[in-house]
Amino acid sequence: MAKTNKSALDDLSIKAAKPQAKEYALRDGNGLFLLVHPNGSKYFQLRTTLHNKPKKVQLGKYPDLTLSDARTLAMDKRRMIAEHKDPVIEAKLAKVKEAQNASATFRSVAETWLDIKKHTLAKSTHLKIQQTFNANVYSKLGNYPINKIDNQMVRACLLVMQKRGALELMEKSRGWIKQVFDFALSDKMINENPIPVTDLRLKKHVSEKFPRLKSANDAGKLLRNLTDYTGSFEVSTCVYLMLNFAQRPSELRCAKWADFDFEKAIWTIPLEQSKTRKHMDKPHTVMLSRQAIGALKQLKQYTGHSEYIFASRLDTKPVSEATIRKAFRLCFTDYHIVPHGCRHFFSTQANESGLFRHDVIEAALSHGDANKIRAIYNEATYDNERKQLAQWWSDQLDIMRDGAKVLPFKQA
Repeated sequence: MAKTNKSALDDLSIKAAKPQAKEYALRDGNGLFLLVHPNGSKYFQLRTTLHNKPKKVQLGKYPDLTLSDARTLAMDKRRMIAEHKDPVIEAKLAKVKEAQNASATFRSVAETWLDIKKHTLAKSTHLKIQQTFNANVYSKLGNYPINKIDNQMVRACLLVMQKRGALELMEKSRGWIKQVFDFALSDKMINENPIPVTDLRLKKHVSEKFPRLKSANDAGKLLRNLTDYTGSFEVSTCVYLMLNFAQRPSELRCAKWADFDFEKAIWTIPLEQSKTRKHMDKPHTVMLSRQAIGALKQLKQYTGHSEYIFASRLDTKPVSEATIRKAFRLCFTDYHIVPHGCRHFFSTQANESGLFRHDVIEAALSHGDANKIRAIYNEATYDNERKQLAQWWSDQLDIMRDGAKVLPFKQA
């Protein structure tokens, strides 16, 4: 190899360097060299020592890599060596990581996150996230590496939902997408979550109360119309018990026969199925009135062979949410109501009666105590009062259905 220059390089000297019969090197300083090959190609190389042994690090080809960039890169490699890291090995690891990140698409990461969340989310919530991602998110973000997605891309995806007026779904989707990025951040797939706390270009969803029955007369009309319902007996019974129990629609719709004890007149909702299970340390129980037990025993003649009390045609799945919503629409046409509105109607009627303590009504609805300190110490279940409340409510619904005068309830 020819003798190297001692002076620092510049672009003119590099361009002027002509190929020779053998490879030769031009020195820039601090271990940085320019190798000139016989074919005329020119490469930057860093010569240094690592663990007291000579080390050569290839930096790149000139002019693809400029002299200025080569000096900066050489400085980075020397810093790495000072930390006892091999630049060659680190470059290979970086390529492997880059390849892994390229395969870590938003969809693959989201599916891994969903698989983990399956153990903590209610089945209905888990399914809703899956369906939402399949219908609204994966087509826009699914195939992109998660470390290449920024807030502009996420916003564009959400604006499609906003444009069609699905503000609540858009807001929930943004929260779920943010959780996927948080998961990726915890696994060091990304350096930061690209979604900001707020995005002023997205409209805010304003929560509204669930459409519900407005009066006892309207409830009576719904119950009377239910006797003429042309759908399945299972669905009509579900609507009837939805009014009686005033529990969350998904909890009743997905209820199983094993959860009911007719002798003790109790329905026990498994903890994993409860929406508020994060704040609970034991399953929520629902007291069964005489009317509810009668309806359930009748229903068992139809679906007792199935695991679910409201079995679909396949018997392996519960009846769908859409089916129950449709039944409410068909049985009451005066204005729009939804199954969840039964809880609002029950709460309004029970509170207005003045016969039951607020804590008892809230316990019946499986609402958590807003006072977190009080919730820690108050473990009362109000079982006896909830039994009275359940029976009173079923009696009231009978009176509403029959159109008789509502009589005051005398507490025992």
